[in-house]
Amino acid sequence: MKNITKRIIALFAVVSVAASSFAGCGDKGTSSTSSSSEEAVLQMPLEFGAAEDGNAIGTAPAEITTSAPATTTAAVEDTTEIEEVTDADGQPVTTVAVVTDASGAAVTDAAGSTVTEVVKVTTIVTKPAAAETPTTAAVKYESKQDGRYAMWLDISKDENFFFEGDFLHIVFKVKDGIPDGDYKVRISPDLSDVAGTAVYPSKVIDGTVRVNKGEIGDIDVSGESGMVFYGNNVACKQGDTIDCYINIKNNTGLVAFVIWFYFDSNALEFVSAEASGEYKKIARDTEVGAGGKSATAE
Repeated sequence: MKNITKRIIALFAVVSVAASSFAGCGDKGTSSTSSSSEEAVLQMPLEFGAAEDGNAIGTAPAEITTSAPATTTAAVEDTTEIEEVTDADGQPVTTVAVVTDASGAAVTDAAGSTVTEVVKVTTIVTKPAAAETPTTAAVKYESKQDGRYAMWLDISKDENFFFEGDFLHIVFKVKDGIPDGDYKVRISPDLSDVAGTAVYPSKVIDGTVRVNKGEIGDIDVSGESGMVFYGNNVACKQGDTIDCYINIKNNTGLVAFVIWFYFDSNALEFVSAEASGEYKKIARDTEVGAGGKSATAE
């Protein structure tokens, strides 16, 4: 289990006990001070973090290798060609030649005269090789798995939150010089409802960043009836700054999540992340300390 997941589960257990304690105190009368303390204990604002924060990132996918064109050099030998000789007007130069048989003897006609024919004059030309000639070869591209997490909890209202569509907005810079191709943005959610029960989506669909390979269609979840977490597809070019989103459909109700998103950091540079869509107000209203925070790459 991821360390960060353990942290939020432990926090959930603590605040659940705290809620019970506050409820007991409420029977005897609760001061405004304890009420504000309850609010602070029962909420944790949206927080983003990175793998290097000391949290386990989980199992990375298999190494991705991509072939890309690269210019190399290869030596070429001199070539010999037979060319026709032409005159000043560009017309072929001809000559009369004796016709010979397979053994090389001159062929004669019935009268005993040597047979001749008109042929084009040719010459042998040797063309020197160039010092080097560009060729195309395949080079190996090495991916580097990286990840960030988004973490949030709010049980102050003792009820689930329902939000649909995009709820996390992630900005990437597509690095220059990377091979054309598709790069995945993988999603791994850990979820809980107000009863403290783990919630499992029926489907998780990764997003795709398509670099310099034409258009890519949107992810279609119109036919899904269960809870679905899904990314988005983006068509772009090297050097572009792009917007990626994590989305939810058929939300059954949540009060806490730890959502990891993984990407190839040799191809995509993480820039920032923040709450979006209907969830943005929920994250903003979860106020502990500074309240709903956004993350920006250092």
